[in-house]
Amino acid sequence: MYKDMKIIDGHVHCAQQTDPAALEAVLTRTGTDMANIAACAHSRAISLTPQALAMKKLWQGRFYVFGSLDVSEYYLHPDTLGAHMARYAARMAAAGCDGIKMLEGKPQMRKKYPVPPFDDARWEAFWAWAEETGTPILWHVNDPENFWDLEHAPAFAVQQGWLYDGSYVNNEAQYTEVLNVLARHPSLKIDFAHFFFMSAQLDRLDAILSRYENVRVDLTPGIEMYENFSADIARARAFFERWHDRVIYGTDIGGRCVLMGEDKALDVRENLRRPEIVRDFLTLDGEREIASDGHFLIERAPFVMRGLGLRGERLGELLGVNFARFVGGAPRASDGAAVLDECARLRARLGEMDAKYPDFTPDLSVVEYAERIFAEK
Repeated sequence: MYKDMKIIDGHVHCAQQTDPAALEAVLTRTGTDMANIAACAHSRAISLTPQALAMKKLWQGRFYVFGSLDVSEYYLHPDTLGAHMARYAARMAAAGCDGIKMLEGKPQMRKKYPVPPFDDARWEAFWAWAEETGTPILWHVNDPENFWDLEHAPAFAVQQGWLYDGSYVNNEAQYTEVLNVLARHPSLKIDFAHFFFMSAQLDRLDAILSRYENVRVDLTPGIEMYENFSADIARARAFFERWHDRVIYGTDIGGRCVLMGEDKALDVRENLRRPEIVRDFLTLDGEREIASDGHFLIERAPFVMRGLGLRGERLGELLGVNFARFVGGAPRASDGAAVLDECARLRARLGEMDAKYPDFTPDLSVVEYAERIFAEK
């Protein structure tokens, strides 16, 4: 079925404890030709971007990298945040990043860090830079809407600390912020992760895609997405037919950065299950029961998944072509000198944060890993 198709996973992760070879091995086992490492912010290392760029060097031609933003800027330069983030993102592009990963829209991160509202003037210089340069952004905004509802939140979400009371940003308030940003900068290239958490609101998402031609969404699970699609598969088929060139394949495999700093190593069982579920939805012509596996992805009662039954060109677009179009071609090469310069800057920044904030515990392991890889001839 996948013959002559290049499969590009547009959304994978490297956590601090991820064995890079283990991630590459999972890609090989799942027949994934290339993948985009979406680097996460990190509460002790600031960013995992140097590690991702080192992996890009080790497996040349296998990985794209979307670098995270520098979370130390929220503390050190809050009033000129946008200008500092734009300069940082430009340096990451020069070092070999193909785009930017923003986890800032996840409610946990909005609570953990002093992230201003996205439509605040302090962000403006960053949005203007991203629009002007055409830099692609993979942006996690919100979470499943029932995470704000104690009565209907799934048990695994409660266990993971993903039940959002009034101390977290409200999901509709955050959608308003993001849509305000798009209204001001309509040419921004954004891929909203997890279908923008609007898989149960396809008419609403349809209107957003109609208005903003550079907006994309990805298929990365939450499993609730596939339950929502399956509940009205005729509507889902119509949506995918209309927007066949605006949906990107992704799985979220790799290690997990829980709370942006408490890393969990790559789980092979889960990492094999995720691509299977997404591809089954795309190709299944009919329906089948998806059983709970007592695991991170499906920790709930079984449900009946109905598929799109895609083949040929349409399937190839979703599995790889759409991401390549979004990012603009082949991966950039990692620039060793620029990465080492960034490692030196991060060392200094970690020292600055350590001196200024007594509760901050710097972690140099990511910097040390990248320095070792890029120092090798």
